[in-house]
Amino acid sequence: MISRLNRFVNNGAGLEKTLRLIQSMAQVAAVFTVGSTAVRLTTAKLQLALTRRFFRFFGFIESFQRVSTLLSKEGMGTVSGWLDLAKWTCFGLYFILEDLTILHAMGVWAVPWEERVMREANTFWFYALCFSLTGTLYALLSSGSSETRGRGGKKKNARKSEKVAASKAVSSALWMQLLIDGCDLLIPAELLNWMPTGDLVIGSTMILSTLLAAGGIWARV
Repeated sequence: MISRLNRFVNNGAGLEKTLRLIQSMAQVAAVFTVGSTAVRLTTAKLQLALTRRFFRFFGFIESFQRVSTLLSKEGMGTVSGWLDLAKWTCFGLYFILEDLTILHAMGVWAVPWEERVMREANTFWFYALCFSLTGTLYALLSSGSSETRGRGGKKKNARKSEKVAASKAVSSALWMQLLIDGCDLLIPAELLNWMPTGDLVIGSTMILSTLLAAGGIWARV
């Protein structure tokens, strides 16, 4: 247990999720406190949010690498392919626009266009999550159709059981991703004032999505 925990917090993704969990817990706690305690918790939340930005500073590289891979693939005419292309393009643009304001967020170099650029960044983040949700739903529907078509034949041996188990694992992972993206979608919607939900709801859904995502990382380390 301790050994795995050590691997988890020393893994970049694991450490980022740990900081995200603390940030979201501070956000929820700040709702139920007043005075100097609320100020300290809010400050902690903001500082942790800034720290986490450094973990995704070069996220645009992976995003556009995925875009390049998708464009070079055959079969880009598929629905899932186009949805993935749109998702990673939006994620890449989100990361780049957010990176442009990092010095402003650090208090090093204030710029008058920070709010406008961050609004565009959060808009691309919202779109990226929408495309991700749509792609996951499409994958779930496709896998459901495949299973239905596969029924009604002769009984298979253990090999078929392995395929069924693998299919269930994929389906479970897709449902998990659907829940994570659904929770995270509330964050840019709140930041853009498209669907104001408040700190308590945002903090609570962040805790849920963080724990779910962290569980996948924990299983891999």
